[in-house]
Amino acid sequence: MIGLAELVAEALSALRVAPAELDLVPFRQRALLTAQATWDEGAPMRAPPLVNVAGLALAGGAGLVAHQVRPAAAQHVAATDLHSLPDSPPEFLRRPWLLEVRRPSAGERLFGSTFALGGYQLEGTTYLLGLTAAGAANVAPWRPQWTGGDLAEGTRQDRSPLIEDVGEHQQWARDAARFAVVYALLCESEGSPLRVDEARKRDAVGGLPVRNVYLDGALGASPGTTSPSASAAEQGLDAELRPVRGHLKRQRHGPGLALSKWIYVSGYSAWRWVLPGGTL
Repeated sequence: MIGLAELVAEALSALRVAPAELDLVPFRQRALLTAQATWDEGAPMRAPPLVNVAGLALAGGAGLVAHQVRPAAAQHVAATDLHSLPDSPPEFLRRPWLLEVRRPSAGERLFGSTFALGGYQLEGTTYLLGLTAAGAANVAPWRPQWTGGDLAEGTRQDRSPLIEDVGEHQQWARDAARFAVVYALLCESEGSPLRVDEARKRDAVGGLPVRNVYLDGALGASPGTTSPSASAAEQGLDAELRPVRGHLKRQRHGPGLALSKWIYVSGYSAWRWVLPGGTL
């Protein structure tokens, strides 16, 4: 099962020997020419996704790094709550990026059946590119406004003769965008259990540098519980212990609370007051 980093490395190799005149060609045409020069008709994917692989290679260049996400780290990203887009793009998403698992043939996945995910920006649109266990490739434009809106903002997909099921494709775009945003915020948030380490040079994929992504601690670990207040009991309410998933939140700090930062809040159990037979 060929990975996204391997495909990007192949495109970068082709770019190293490309004629200098190629730099003068518009980006979209350069991506098409690069794909044609890199892969023949026996390529493992159909042409449009390969053009986007070439686009990711062109946009990222020598600075692109593949983040190899361990299974527990991927599960943690999927399990972390985030209720809205941030009001500015996380640092990780400000440049071309690439995430994938190490052993897709062993069943490792980022989310759903997707084992590799990359993205690059062109003319105000982020193009999401994902590889699935079934050997398919998904490409979806993503246009978030970064105004604190819904996580699905900007993931609407138009009908296309290249897409068999628009609803399924749109759901993939939503899942991909969510995974990318949560991963990016966990990379920079205070208290995050994700650890990103530089890999050895010999672990590079076709010359593409690699970073290893681990989860420090147990998945879903809970630091404790909150205590119920006695005042609600006096109103005839019952205390019920409920789990609260680990989540990301923005916290104000500094003089006059003028600064802000993202923090990760570990999962815990909290008491909630409920009416007998119902919930408040």
